[in-house]
Amino acid sequence: MADLRFVVAGNIRAERARARVRQVELAEALHLSQPATSALESGQREITLSEAAIICRVLGVPLAELVRGADPDDLAALGL
Repeated sequence: MADLRFVVAGNIRAERARARVRQVELAEALHLSQPATSALESGQREITLSEAAIICRVLGVPLAELVRGADPDDLAALGL
């Protein structure tokens, strides 16, 4: 099964592209550097729950979209 961190990272990249939000814009909303945001989108850095909420607001998606494709046990643990 795919590591949740990498599932979320890929979904953030995809949703950001769909929303036509530049990585630097997302970085500014998160109060992170662009390299830190890049690390988040590549799965090299885990996101916090607070960051997930900001990402959902900026991209206009619910949390369920960020975890789409995750292991069913992870989704159940999250109540999704």
